[in-house]
Amino acid sequence: MIKYEWRTEPVRIHKPALASTPIQTAKFRSVYGYPPEAQAHIETEGNIVGVKQFAVQSSTLFIDVDEDTHLDEIERVIAATGVGYSVWSTGNRGLHFHIDTIPVTSIDLPYSQAEYIRSLGIQDKVDMTIYRHHSIIRVPGAIHSKTGKPKELLRSIDGPMLTINLVQEPEPEFEHHESGDPEAVRRFRRNLVQKRGPGQRHMHLFILFESGIKAGHDIDTMLEWLYWWNGHQGQPHSADMIHSKWKGFVNGKKAKAFKPRKSLSF
Repeated sequence: MIKYEWRTEPVRIHKPALASTPIQTAKFRSVYGYPPEAQAHIETEGNIVGVKQFAVQSSTLFIDVDEDTHLDEIERVIAATGVGYSVWSTGNRGLHFHIDTIPVTSIDLPYSQAEYIRSLGIQDKVDMTIYRHHSIIRVPGAIHSKTGKPKELLRSIDGPMLTINLVQEPEPEFEHHESGDPEAVRRFRRNLVQKRGPGQRHMHLFILFESGIKAGHDIDTMLEWLYWWNGHQGQPHSADMIHSKWKGFVNGKKAKAFKPRKSLSF
């Protein structure tokens, strides 16, 4: 039986909550379902680290568009494929597009969905961070913490299901395990305990992200560390804000391929 991870907030506070059906209080769900082998790993480890080694399942291609200026163009591209899809509000700006797909279970599924998005030429206008083994997406009816508005169905367009062709993921450009560089680890830990006041936090979040990558952490682990650091500041930002910053770093709005545009002190 396929199970999903369910969360009440973007940041996970407790061990991953896995269930095949929605948990009543959940506002977020993992984009991909976990077959028994992945479930056993998550339950044994008590977290999602290493789940990329396992196959995941999906019968939906989610497309998350953050910027309102891109909405019409993205929907025209989706409509031109001729498949059926539904359009959802997010509770804030942008929209979610849900496209029903032929169910697939594969270790390469997240990468294959990302490749399909790239084949449409819209990768620079949608959130590409969701095409990972342990990404999450807001569930229908969830209330956005910033606006107080729910995620709601706006319209549905009938059509056939989409077929996602599997593409084998190449070896990662960056090593996602401990680098073995003690100095990089020390710099990351030093950045992790520093305090920053209003107006200084965005740059420090970026520095923390960069130094964590250099220390050998993967991008998903770094999201958890950004949440942790923010929670220990005098006036923490919202979890939605931290998630938005992290998405910007990963998507290259602040850091292209995890490289700073100018020399920074880590």
